[in-house]
Amino acid sequence: MSTRLWDKGQTTDARVLAFTVGNDPQVDLYLLPWDCIGSAAHARMLGAVGLLEHKDVSSLCAKLGLLFEQAVRGEVVISLDQEDCHTAIESYLTKELGDAGARIHTGRSRNDQVLLASRLYMRGVILSALEQLVGIADEIGKRFAMDTDLPLPGYTHLQPAMPSSVGMWWHAQYEAITRLIEQGLARLLSVNSNPLGAGAGFDTPLPLNRKLVAELLALERVDRSPIDAQNSRGRLERELLFWFSEMGAVVEKLSWDLQMFHMREFQFISLPDELTTGSSIMPQKRNPDVLELLRGRCASLRGCLTELQWVSGKLPSNYHRDLQLVKEPLVRGVQVAGSILDILPLVVQGVCWNKQELASKMHDELYATYDAFRRVRQGVPFRTAYKETAAAIAAGKTDFAALRDDFKEIAQRTALGFQEAMQELAGLKSRLAAAARTIRTAEAAIFCMP
Repeated sequence: MSTRLWDKGQTTDARVLAFTVGNDPQVDLYLLPWDCIGSAAHARMLGAVGLLEHKDVSSLCAKLGLLFEQAVRGEVVISLDQEDCHTAIESYLTKELGDAGARIHTGRSRNDQVLLASRLYMRGVILSALEQLVGIADEIGKRFAMDTDLPLPGYTHLQPAMPSSVGMWWHAQYEAITRLIEQGLARLLSVNSNPLGAGAGFDTPLPLNRKLVAELLALERVDRSPIDAQNSRGRLERELLFWFSEMGAVVEKLSWDLQMFHMREFQFISLPDELTTGSSIMPQKRNPDVLELLRGRCASLRGCLTELQWVSGKLPSNYHRDLQLVKEPLVRGVQVAGSILDILPLVVQGVCWNKQELASKMHDELYATYDAFRRVRQGVPFRTAYKETAAAIAAGKTDFAALRDDFKEIAQRTALGFQEAMQELAGLKSRLAAAARTIRTAEAAIFCMP
């Protein structure tokens, strides 16, 4: 067998080969374990439809299982001549098993092979990210219980506006994470479909059992249109990175808020030394670099999404070599998102609220709107009440102390809202746990012949 799957003996300039291969030998190491899983399912299906003998299926699955373990340990290298993980796997199997290895490509193109490997990779990424988000939500829940009654000025336009609380702030973060988990479960459904059998995007006359592959891999459905299966490359990656960029938008706000609260001019929070770094020139300083880099890496996520959109969004139907370039921004975006999700729980756990400073910043004017609302309850139209309150404040005739009790009703609604959010998240956790159990059980069994 030729080293390259497409090599038929003609000569190609070495510079062209290097250019067309690019950094696939490095990037494809992230896909190789998942390609092993997909290839094992494909081999078992070929055996079931009579295109492979049972003994060959057993040998292929055993060798693919060994290669999977080596890849997970980082012991596999893809050479420039092999180009990608697909050739590396087929070359390994052919070297080890001869004709049985040469049959592994039966009914497949590298097009649908990379589609399946990418979907399995993204499915694993989504599951892990969802589990981390659930852990972050749980940490926020603990902080809500600890900090819920602490007062916090509410700001609009970065100016003091109305009364708020630390509990309200934590509740907002919890709700945002819950929405991300809900969206992530939708992304999981999108990628959990079997494209294998689409071939180069135009189906194949071989009697492939695509539903069996889906069952073996715990994929929920089979792509009906081979052309749409091919056209999905780039689309599903964009959906995943868009979800991560939405996660970035949540983390950016959290990081920005905490950085502002940490300023000496505010001093609403402090951070432990473990979460800060020092200055190279100013010996008195400890800097919240972790918050700034959380914010910065969220921007990097958008950069990965933008790159992927430009590479894949301008193409006509079917396969084009441009699609090779969707893998790098995808993998890079996954790595950036993973770094954010790894650090965020430490930040949530480490924040220490300064109770005295918070209380001192709850100035009287924060309650001005409450005075207008009291007038509304007495039947005064709001715009009239607004003007009356403004005049009373200017004349120094407002009893702000009496208005402070009006926040108790809002605090009660915050507590009730958080309880409802926890119940909703419990349902999402159950859905996630069931999906993860089904998927990981199937993946763990794929190399074992029944």
